[in-house]
Amino acid sequence: MADPATTAALNAHSGMLKRMAAMLQDTRNQLAMTQAQLADAASRPRTITEEIDSIPGRRIESIFSGEIEFDITDLGQRGQPIIIQISQDGDFIQTHYPLVLWYPNAPTNTQNLGRWRPVSSFPLPTQEVGGDIIDLMYELDDAGSQRFMQNNPRGLVLSRPDNIVPCPVPTQWAPNASIKFTPTYNAISFTGSGEEPVAPTSGILHVDLVGYRIVNL
Repeated sequence: MADPATTAALNAHSGMLKRMAAMLQDTRNQLAMTQAQLADAASRPRTITEEIDSIPGRRIESIFSGEIEFDITDLGQRGQPIIIQISQDGDFIQTHYPLVLWYPNAPTNTQNLGRWRPVSSFPLPTQEVGGDIIDLMYELDDAGSQRFMQNNPRGLVLSRPDNIVPCPVPTQWAPNASIKFTPTYNAISFTGSGEEPVAPTSGILHVDLVGYRIVNL
């Protein structure tokens, strides 16, 4: 007959083995769940954001800009496009709608010379102060691939300096891409301001594309 101390030791050892077996089974179950999740993730297409995040390289905040001059002869016309050249050192990821503004640039004695103006008369009070109003539609294209970002000129879905509007999904532009921003001038009103207003004769349309570059440093 085994002594009580030996029996207690055997029982303790048996209990420990049972606990270890249960822990091992839990580990196996967790491993099986992880393998199933990995298999499911591998079987589904990656999202646009996941595709972009997988591109190797350092992310650098960037804004690519362009300008074009216009005058009253552009009223009602599809104007000269602004070509924005992307640098060759990596993809440019556009994260927000273009920021578009304008300013009078001639004559030198016009009251609003060089002052930023919005490109829409909506809401009206924005531009009623000081006159000098324009309204735009625009097209955004990849000039190299002829990929159009709309079927017709789009309305004023744009960012403002006080409200940088995110795109529904980020847009990837390849290195050396030529982005073409083509304005249509629905309305141009050059009136000047003040007691003896001096109306502008021309203005500069300015476009900023907001996002980041992926570069290898």
